[in-house]
Amino acid sequence: MAPGKDNMSESVSLLTQRQLNKFIREYNIPSDLDPVLPSKDETVYPFRRGKFPLYTRVCNFANYRVPFSRFLIRVLQFFRVHISQVNPFGLSRVNHFEISCRALDQKPDLNVFRYFYEFITAGDWYTFAHRKGIPSPSSDERSSLKNWKDNFLWLDDRCLLDDMRWRFKDQTMSFDLGEDFVFNRDLARSLIEHKSPIRPLHEHFLLLSRVCFRWSQGDRVWPVIRRKRDRKYHYVSPGRSEGS
Repeated sequence: MAPGKDNMSESVSLLTQRQLNKFIREYNIPSDLDPVLPSKDETVYPFRRGKFPLYTRVCNFANYRVPFSRFLIRVLQFFRVHISQVNPFGLSRVNHFEISCRALDQKPDLNVFRYFYEFITAGDWYTFAHRKGIPSPSSDERSSLKNWKDNFLWLDDRCLLDDMRWRFKDQTMSFDLGEDFVFNRDLARSLIEHKSPIRPLHEHFLLLSRVCFRWSQGDRVWPVIRRKRDRKYHYVSPGRSEGS
């Protein structure tokens, strides 16, 4: 595979069937979404019919699970970009922001996210980068991730919204903050004051933070800390609106 950020058309998955099976078990990928291994010559785009490519790093680095959280979907809709086009660094910043808001007992706010991050190209992919001159809500962030483009699987696109479309380079990137831009300054200030590192997190923490809706450890091994309603509902199917 060619080095650099401009090789989407050459990037193929090097996952083996054994690695895929382990990933499905570890991250509780719903079997009814038919996770399958790409062939040796299939690249990320164009998709197989009814499928989309899910990078394994979306789960084991960016801390997201299937079904995806509402806030992540809202961010992708606003910037009109497909989840497969955003690199794991960008997705990890969305996740960290969402969890940080939950930790402050606040709903994640799109405008506050936009205050901290700008949407930019990263070669053939896209990402969310810290705005210059704005204090960061995170600390100790990794700057490199080895071979993340080499590991993806095909998943049924039923877990995505119908209006999630592929972004092309000729589409506008005009998402600047205008003079009339309004955001929750109190929330932004709190996020800066309580900044934390971006890092992989345990599943029980993701469940408590409402970015994970499927506990994969079974009924006998529940998180030490969980909400009252989690004791009643042990399973949330991909079709439920909570994770859409």
